[in-house]
Amino acid sequence: MRSKKISPPPIKLQQVLDWLAEPPPEDPLLDLVPLRNHLAAIASLGLPVLHRLKIDELLQQRADRIDATLTPMLLDVKLPLPMHLGTVAQGLIGLRAELGETWLKVTGDADPKELAKVHRSRPQICLQGMINLSRQLLATLLIAIPTPINFWRNAQALYHAAHETVDPTATLPAEISAIDARFKAMLALTAAQPEGLTPRETAFLADYLETNAAATRIDMIRPEGAGDWFWLDASLDQPPVALRRLMPDGGPCLYFRFGELAELAARHLDQLNDGIPPSSFGLPLQAAGADYRNALERARLCWTAPRRRNFNRRVHSLTVDVCTQLSSLWATLVGDAEQVPESNACELTYSDWTVLNEGPSGYAIAHVVGEVPGIVAGCAVGLRTGDGADWQICLVRWARSRSSSHVEMGLEVIAPSAKPVRIQTLAGRTTAPPIPALLLPALPNLSRGEAILTVRGDYNVRPFTLLQEHGDQLQVAECMPHRSLVETSSIEVFEFIRNPAAN
Repeated sequence: MRSKKISPPPIKLQQVLDWLAEPPPEDPLLDLVPLRNHLAAIASLGLPVLHRLKIDELLQQRADRIDATLTPMLLDVKLPLPMHLGTVAQGLIGLRAELGETWLKVTGDADPKELAKVHRSRPQICLQGMINLSRQLLATLLIAIPTPINFWRNAQALYHAAHETVDPTATLPAEISAIDARFKAMLALTAAQPEGLTPRETAFLADYLETNAAATRIDMIRPEGAGDWFWLDASLDQPPVALRRLMPDGGPCLYFRFGELAELAARHLDQLNDGIPPSSFGLPLQAAGADYRNALERARLCWTAPRRRNFNRRVHSLTVDVCTQLSSLWATLVGDAEQVPESNACELTYSDWTVLNEGPSGYAIAHVVGEVPGIVAGCAVGLRTGDGADWQICLVRWARSRSSSHVEMGLEVIAPSAKPVRIQTLAGRTTAPPIPALLLPALPNLSRGEAILTVRGDYNVRPFTLLQEHGDQLQVAECMPHRSLVETSSIEVFEFIRNPAAN
């Protein structure tokens, strides 16, 4: 009896299987390009779902190794992103998108009875897709680029596909709860306006939401009042929208609110501020740090009362100079005070930007040309509208990038001008040398007195000496910090009171 001839697997499939059989490289980033190629090859073969399921799971494991290696490398990046790092990050984001779409397609093609033969279910498949989208979102936020096309449409499709396969009156499988938790975390992270956070703060908030986002409420029925509700339209590929900002057109929507999540965050913040160790209520140790508590507080405010624009912003095409390094700005102000143009140390570090729009509180600007040493949300920059104009001191409220050569910023003007000074703390056994700082003028209309801007430290909690040069004279004043105005991971701004008796 002649044995039946078994045809060999297609060449592309054999290449994928051979690659998966090889030991993975020590550097997981080397897997990125071949992994994307093999994923595309498998998709092009049109294999039956059960035949490709195990292969996709193995490819998924390789993707997780890449993610675990690359994500820590993105925690301290500044904009514009270094080209090599941006290329790898974009590759990972593309890979996660392809895997998310792969699992979404498997969900639509798979027969539940066939899946049961290999001990799989549609909710499990949907969970794989949602995990990929949640990791894709985090990588996107860390490098401050817009979410890719179809991201929110695919996220909603996976959420609905998972829920359509189960009886809502029965006990829900664990995968449904996991999908809901991932989806809610993605919604809450986006609603927290992460463009205003540093990468480390964004990663911390993502970790926080992994265990606490379940407090988010999702409803299919439109609420009677806008309140603190958000919505997503299943037919639109757009991020969550606050109901008080814009009403949906009437299509099928998901409505959700973060009131309970905000209350939970408030309780956690109270415990952290009381000095209770974060590990005692399930938070990472870094939650005790001031920067992370500030990030959680900002997120809580966004969840409690979604922000809405109070003023119309005027569209402009004005070109402005921006200095992104405080040290260079300080040196420039010293040079301007001495009227020595050659001493302008900011010459190599200021750049040309275009004002996209302007409002009473600040600007939205886009980079045009010139060196940009590094931008991160929460840093301070100087902006001037022309030669001879005063350098306005601005806080970077948000920063985003569409490519390694493109940066946009939202700036809040915190002072119309500044003077270069030095400050020296008085407390402590050892005397630290004076540090450069910027003296911001009093703003009576805003009920704000004189203020000091410095790099982040603890200068706003102890007495200090203010050193200010006037030509050949040095003015010395003993001062006491009065009120903290701004505190970010990069800078601090605080009011102070001079002690006239000590001058």
